[in-house]
Amino acid sequence: MHRKIELINTELFNRICELSNPSKFKIIESVQEKEMTISLLSKKVNLAFNKCSNYCTELERHKFISMKKEGKNVFVKSKINLKKLKKILIF
Repeated sequence: MHRKIELINTELFNRICELSNPSKFKIIESVQEKEMTISLLSKKVNLAFNKCSNYCTELERHKFISMKKEGKNVFVKSKINLKKLKKILIF
């Protein structure tokens, strides 16, 4: 049984939790330098297309990535810089 803990910054906590999923983190890593279609991205991170698409939608909702549709393709690009984040988080 979990006890209820009141957080001051629930939104930040939820965003950090999104990054704790290794597959979602790999998606962000993969689109750091260049945008990629969800189809190519799903192969690169070894996820089913639908799962990758769902993860991308969640990451976009938390503002970690941007997605744009061009014809039948959806392109994904990271909105956060992991190199800068690493400098902040490593003590």
